[in-house]
Amino acid sequence: MQISNEEKKFLELYSDSNYKKPSVTVDAVILRMIDKESDNYRKLPEKKLQVFLTHRNYPPFKDYYAAVGTFIDLNNTLEETLDLCVLNKVSLTNFYKEQLFTFGDKQRDPRTRVLSVSYMLLTNRNENLENGKWFDIEIEEKKSTTEVSSEGYQVEKDITIILSNGEKVLNNQLKLKIKSSGIKMEKELEILSSELAFDHIKLIYYALERLKNKLEYTDIAFNLLPDKFTLTELKNCYEEILGTKLLDANFRRKTADLVCPLNEYTSDKGHRPSQLFKHNPNWDRKINY
Repeated sequence: MQISNEEKKFLELYSDSNYKKPSVTVDAVILRMIDKESDNYRKLPEKKLQVFLTHRNYPPFKDYYAAVGTFIDLNNTLEETLDLCVLNKVSLTNFYKEQLFTFGDKQRDPRTRVLSVSYMLLTNRNENLENGKWFDIEIEEKKSTTEVSSEGYQVEKDITIILSNGEKVLNNQLKLKIKSSGIKMEKELEILSSELAFDHIKLIYYALERLKNKLEYTDIAFNLLPDKFTLTELKNCYEEILGTKLLDANFRRKTADLVCPLNEYTSDKGHRPSQLFKHNPNWDRKINY
């Protein structure tokens, strides 16, 4: 883009010292789907969604767990900074990513005013990450209050998110307030209590909601699956993300265009052979549950 002479003169006189500057970070909510083996060898493994967290060795929030993140490099784009961050800090190279939300509450970091540009990263179970631990995710939502008037409605939900890995259990309580009036809708997410650093439980909640909502109209779930999978595995993956059971016939009909059958079958001991499928990248339709 060409800069006019008038703009050049303006820039010569311009000084950014008149404005206060916040610090900016990029933070990554890294998710994967694994198989949880059953004690009964005849029972198929259950799918479990996990998040990767790092242990903080220095203040603030020393000894707390947190999402992977770093302060931005002014010489790189946000995504370049993110890619270098997850590579250097946890050795992650293979992942799907998309930007979530920018968090900017005034008191979210005790050091200074820090804005966080958050990302959701999806990877598979074969990636060996370092300097952190995977945590199982359990989430429960309960409507606490609902008010309806001629002008709209207001709903409050109590949200419990428990992160655990057999060694550590992290309990987190949130309250979601939704207010709708006409075509205007406002959402406010409040942390009631959290055992994570900063406001990172908010980042995780936003990532889970984004993933859940995008199941409705994209093929995003395939970023969490191996290259070859059974239809049961695919359905279990959807059920784990949505938090509800799906009817077999209905699910297979609605996801038929998303997969391609292979002339290959599983050979697990104790289970009947099941046909394997792969993702169809050329699908072109919406999914509605």
